[in-house]
Amino acid sequence: MGASERLEVGMKGARILLIAIALGFILGIAVGYVISMTPVPTKTLFASWFKAFGDIFVRLIRIIIPLLIFFTIAAATSSIASGRRLGTILVVMLVVYLGTSALAASLGVLAGQVFTPGAMVTLDVPKDYKPPSPPSGVDVLLSFFQTDFNSLLAVGGSMTMIIFAIILGVATVLLGEEGRRVAYYLSLASKTTISFVRVVMYYAPIAVFSYAAWLMISYGPAMLGAYARFLMSQYSLSIFHLVVVYSILVVLGGLNPLKYFRAQSTPFLIAFTTRSSAVTLPYNMEAARSLGVPREVYGLTLPLGATVNMDGTALYQALSAVFIAQLFGLTLTPYHISLLIIAAMIGSVATAAIPGGGTIMLAYVLSVIGLPLEGIGIMLVIDPITDAMRTAINVSGDNASAILISRLTGYKLELLHKP
Repeated sequence: MGASERLEVGMKGARILLIAIALGFILGIAVGYVISMTPVPTKTLFASWFKAFGDIFVRLIRIIIPLLIFFTIAAATSSIASGRRLGTILVVMLVVYLGTSALAASLGVLAGQVFTPGAMVTLDVPKDYKPPSPPSGVDVLLSFFQTDFNSLLAVGGSMTMIIFAIILGVATVLLGEEGRRVAYYLSLASKTTISFVRVVMYYAPIAVFSYAAWLMISYGPAMLGAYARFLMSQYSLSIFHLVVVYSILVVLGGLNPLKYFRAQSTPFLIAFTTRSSAVTLPYNMEAARSLGVPREVYGLTLPLGATVNMDGTALYQALSAVFIAQLFGLTLTPYHISLLIIAAMIGSVATAAIPGGGTIMLAYVLSVIGLPLEGIGIMLVIDPITDAMRTAINVSGDNASAILISRLTGYKLELLHKP
């Protein structure tokens, strides 16, 4: 079976899985709605069990994330024979990622100013909510460099894992001929961890069904109405960022945007339903291959992007801060807005590629501009809905950036087949 045939089989399997996930979501909403009308003890019992079955999926993903990040990045780095070309890719990637994240955060601020969602929402802070202690700027920086190896195996150590993996890949390249043997085993380990994710994904329809049912039982349809303006703000500007900004990146990369959106549709929907950039990584890689992005580029940029390139999260965090300021009647000056954009960029980089990670790091963003941390409790209520869109934007930005990075670093796109 040739490369294009294997790719076609992989994309077909992804589409079947996507249909199963969509059906699970619809059934979960329906079942949850029916149970939400039962007595409170019954609702509580079903809600706890549905959430538990959904949490199984998240826990499996948390286990594999550190290894997935480590081996995919180390393998990609070690496969680039030229140290100069490797350095060029990393520098260009950093510039593109920071640029799109800053633009996304600015759009988030704009959405808050135009739609003013906080003027219409009046929710009390949950009584049992305890705001986490926000990390300082120094704490965020040092969190990129954990003190011992065991810390790398936790989701919070993913940034250190990335740095460690890049250094290992560079060291492998510097070994020359001897390093090729190490590179082979790193590549084999990378393929194995990706295969692990594919196996876990067979459970995704059950997890999505369980989470959807739990959401409807716990909050009911009234949640959607209470936060309608915020969701409209986030979704409309996120779609604008997807269609306009990523089209520009793709055109600058030398590709027809229609081809990009067609190939990206499957990873987009998988990210939307699973709410995890890490889970979507194998499908994003298949889309990159179908678009002709060289493996040397997407093998490095996509694993890195799944952790540090999160435009959807940057937009969400900036919009959330404006929303919370409006709820508490606080005015954000131009100075505060500038700090907010920078904080949203940093917060998105430090966000783990797991469901709900963006809301957790919102504590840092709010602390930078001095907003009440109680706002996090308010955002947690609608986190499943907001997380779906921001994750889909995150993974879409990875491939759009990979197309542009390919051209800026001297690679040519070679389509294996028409996506």
